[in-house]
Amino acid sequence: MKKIVYLLSIVLLAAACNLEKFPSDALSSDSMKNPDNASTVTDGTYAMFKAILMYSGMDYSANSYVRHFFQMAEFRGDNIVLCAKTTDPLNNAVCYSDVSTEGNTGYYWWISYKIILSANAMIEAIPEGQSETLDHILGENYFMRAVSHLNLLQIYSKPYSFGRENPGVVLRLSSDCSTTVRATVGDCYDAVEADLTKAAELMKGGSRRGNNGYASYEAAMGILSRVQLYMGKYDECIQTVTTVLNGAEPVSKLDPDYENLFQHSKTSPEVLWCVAMIPSDWTSQKGSMGSMFYSCSQKSGTSAPPGADGWGEMYYSQPLMDLFGRYPEDIRFKTMAEPYNQSDKLMVYWPKKNTTDGFFRLMFVDENPTVNGAGEPTACKDSDGNSYPIEKRIVNTYPEYHISYGGDDVRLGVMNRCDQNNTYPVVYMKKFSNMDGAVNVLNSPIMVRWSEVILNRAEAYAHKGMETEALDDVNAIRTRAGLVGDAQMSDANRADRGYAGNEGLLDLVLDERRMELCFEGFRPYDLIRNKKDIDRRYGGYHPYAVVKYDDPKIPYLIPNEEISTSHIPQNQR
Repeated sequence: MKKIVYLLSIVLLAAACNLEKFPSDALSSDSMKNPDNASTVTDGTYAMFKAILMYSGMDYSANSYVRHFFQMAEFRGDNIVLCAKTTDPLNNAVCYSDVSTEGNTGYYWWISYKIILSANAMIEAIPEGQSETLDHILGENYFMRAVSHLNLLQIYSKPYSFGRENPGVVLRLSSDCSTTVRATVGDCYDAVEADLTKAAELMKGGSRRGNNGYASYEAAMGILSRVQLYMGKYDECIQTVTTVLNGAEPVSKLDPDYENLFQHSKTSPEVLWCVAMIPSDWTSQKGSMGSMFYSCSQKSGTSAPPGADGWGEMYYSQPLMDLFGRYPEDIRFKTMAEPYNQSDKLMVYWPKKNTTDGFFRLMFVDENPTVNGAGEPTACKDSDGNSYPIEKRIVNTYPEYHISYGGDDVRLGVMNRCDQNNTYPVVYMKKFSNMDGAVNVLNSPIMVRWSEVILNRAEAYAHKGMETEALDDVNAIRTRAGLVGDAQMSDANRADRGYAGNEGLLDLVLDERRMELCFEGFRPYDLIRNKKDIDRRYGGYHPYAVVKYDDPKIPYLIPNEEISTSHIPQNQR
């Protein structure tokens, strides 16, 4: 008897209804020979990346795959500032204090395996070789299974570079769920690589079925290059990227309108795959992707405080702003960062100890520093009126401002005055906002784009010590960012800019990845897989410390529902 699979109704999914059980109507593998049936069921699998589904008896507007993945992937790192304690589970994600009963990790684990189960059913049902259309749809299901396993590994396991034998995640390569074990990291990565290779093979002869919300050959190759980079297969990564570029210059694959690729990610030529949203996908703007990063109040012309339409409590970290500040013309910061109520007056700020909470450091802001004729700060005062001379230093060719404060050498943040939320400069991030130019806190979040793929190759080149090739790829990214002329990186200037030697070349690429891909879920994993510590010694509601790359708190705890049911081993703390 041919395998029976259950039909996932795209109509029900689009309405974000309860999918605890599949509908009772069934389709055989013969039925899957009809492309309309196969595409309908596959569309339902795509929808689970964005749907807000009933989980543990609760319909929570913030429960979605994409919201939880992007927050959990990014919030362990050094790009973000949470301005104050919040009741949202993201608070514990930022503070490395998550527990196994957390709602975000529970939902994310559950919905990931729901997507994998659905993809497995289609992989088993769609006959290969029947038509180009069906092969493409089959490839899309291999692709979604691979992405789901890969992202689970990033959240719950140690990197591949720590060893193949470490515990990975539950590897589901069929609809048989009778046995639940944690496969090794090596076996999981091997399976993901094989799935993406298969997906690319199946989709190569066809074409994308719609907008960028559908997978394609290029999308599969792009994520395959990511996997090969993570596995240390640098030659294979380079070859994959070179193959998919197919002779095109890297800069030609980038959207010349940087803001366009986030506002219009469903149609931007740079985007290889995104989770395609429509406004009706979200019942509450405050539960949407951009709600913690942005408030629409000033953009809509009202006088409402930060928080209107979105919470607006998560900002750019000071180290990330310092990195962008080296080149004020960088369009990546100019278009995506929006300080709230900014004026032309200068302010300075620095972290200070908070006596009521051991790891939380407030920012002290002086809105009226002494400024010289060149517009540079020369002195500032604290809340007690104590004055501190400001020393300007040139470090790696870039200016920095420092004071001696409490016996410590402290680097100042310097920017035009803007409003502060709990003393933190309110600098909104707009990558997850203003979809299709609308005034809201929603977008179609990008899962893979050409700039990442090019930087995957750049990093692979850097690991191999291939300086010219790595810098060429980095400079393609910088060119689109408006960084031309002396702002390009070269063998002649990189040492002076703090990037000497082979390790400096890698750091240069990682800094470029940090700026280009910030808030897109890469930074913490980029650091730890390269065995680099996470320096969080800046103000914010998080541990004020250098987090070792092998700190056991970095991988999230596996949800208690899974542990209590299958008894797989928990991550150790």
